Amino acid sequence: MASMPASSATGNLTRVWARLQRPSSLVIVSAALRLAVTAVFLAHKPPSWGVNEAAGIARQLVLGHGFASPFHDATGPTAWLAPAYPSLLAGVFRLFGIETAAAIWVAVFLNVVFASLTSVVVLRLGQECFGDRAGVIAGWAWAVSPPVVVMPWLLWETSLSALVMSFALLRTLRLGEHSPLGQWLLCGCIWSFAGLLNPALLAPLPVLAILAGRKPHCRISAAAMLLVCVLGITPWTVRNVRSLGYLVPLRSNFWPEAYFGNVSFSLHPTGNSMVYQREGEIAFSRDLRARVVEQVCSSPLEFAHRTGQRILAFWTEPWHFGPYATILSLTAIAGILLARRAGREWTSFACVLGLHPVLYYVTYTFARYRHPVEPVMYTLAGYAFSELIRYFGKHFAQRTAV
Repeated sequence: MASMPASSATGNLTRVWARLQRPSSLVIVSAALRLAVTAVFLAHKPPSWGVNEAAGIARQLVLGHGFASPFHDATGPTAWLAPAYPSLLAGVFRLFGIETAAAIWVAVFLNVVFASLTSVVVLRLGQECFGDRAGVIAGWAWAVSPPVVVMPWLLWETSLSALVMSFALLRTLRLGEHSPLGQWLLCGCIWSFAGLLNPALLAPLPVLAILAGRKPHCRISAAAMLLVCVLGITPWTVRNVRSLGYLVPLRSNFWPEAYFGNVSFSLHPTGNSMVYQREGEIAFSRDLRARVVEQVCSSPLEFAHRTGQRILAFWTEPWHFGPYATILSLTAIAGILLARRAGREWTSFACVLGLHPVLYYVTYTFARYRHPVEPVMYTLAGYAFSELIRYFGKHFAQRTAV
């Protein structure tokens, strides 16, 4: 049998490589996998709206009661969640019925769309910061990795947060001395939406703005970006002051979450304690703030121990995927170290991974809380693996030459 000519083999590899870099290929594969997995989950273990706070608020919006009542038997306005995702669910409920099975399918399908688009953002992040090979590895790893493939099944803003966080970082990294002011302002709008979706996404923004404005000609533009972000959030803050009678920039639940993570879940409003329902949201938050402060002051070593456990859990869970999360975390760190050594962009990536989790370190954490920064982790891991391939390829070529 005649062997394939070298030129033909090279041409085939070139075409395959070109297909791997196509965003359309990534989206199709990502969406197909996620639709298949979520269809099986929905058929055999369908989720329910249950005690989903976002769904509770969306229900009240559709019924004309405003942004209110995230928990059972509660009445009155709320800022327990930021407004973007409950408002999106309200649109789904209005079209497909309040907390219906059809609404579940639509909400999951939207998550599939968000997650599939994220693969393209990961591809672009890797390509623009670390080269084509790193981008392709990272993008396809995001497309097919089991832990992220199953994530759209969760009826939360998690998948959308991952898309928005990665896209906001990509747009911020593209800013430079020659970027028109409009690009800076658009970036501020994206970050503003991120805050209205999940305020934890804003944690790295001040440092990212400082990094983007390091050059003298960029300082005013970076300040304008931050100003636009603040202005975009302000209407929601004004609404909270008027509705709740208290200054709540975005969400009101920090102190309750700190209580649940450091003292007890016994008073959680989804349970039967009814403390939230009796006291109201702001009084409940103040009450739990006093209890948290008392607990931390009386047992600082216990608080430190719990915080250490949360830090470890944030980067190593969930365990039902084995050591996958730990490996991802370690390869992301390796990517930062390699980028630093090579003189590539690393500070912005380290900033996102270093600042986003701080809120969860002092409250409590679930595996899905890491998901918004996992596109950044996959990008860095893609770079680490691309450098590993380059290293072994170089040594193999040297041995072959000898």
